[in-house]
Amino acid sequence: VVAGFTAVTAVLQPPGGAWSPALRIRHRSIVSTSFNVMFEALVPLIVFAWLGDARSTLVVSSAGVAVYVGWIVAVRLRQFIRTGAIHTRSGRVLLLIAGAAFVLFAANVLLGSVALFALALCVQLAVAVVSFYTLVATALG
Repeated sequence: VVAGFTAVTAVLQPPGGAWSPALRIRHRSIVSTSFNVMFEALVPLIVFAWLGDARSTLVVSSAGVAVYVGWIVAVRLRQFIRTGAIHTRSGRVLLLIAGAAFVLFAANVLLGSVALFALALCVQLAVAVVSFYTLVATALG
């Protein structure tokens, strides 16, 4: 559903008529983050079918997702630095949110909590939400 909102932002025009590279990264992050969260939410189901133990499932799932999210955050950080998005308040907020999701997944390797895994997914999804609102606010001036 969140990825569908990208269609809304695709038809908006920012002042000046062209999206900056920093805003194009935010546009892509709406879709990529939405799909990432959807697939990450399915990881524990697959791992549980493999392991058959709830706590081990959450530990293994959290470890795998933490590695993946850490890699994505590193890639986005390089993109934000290259495009100058790191110098905007919303860019820094996005990286902070993504980093918080990584920390929550990593912490859940120790705790093995369903609630913490779900919280980490919600925090990660906030990246798409902030990106969406940033694009709409920029286009509407």
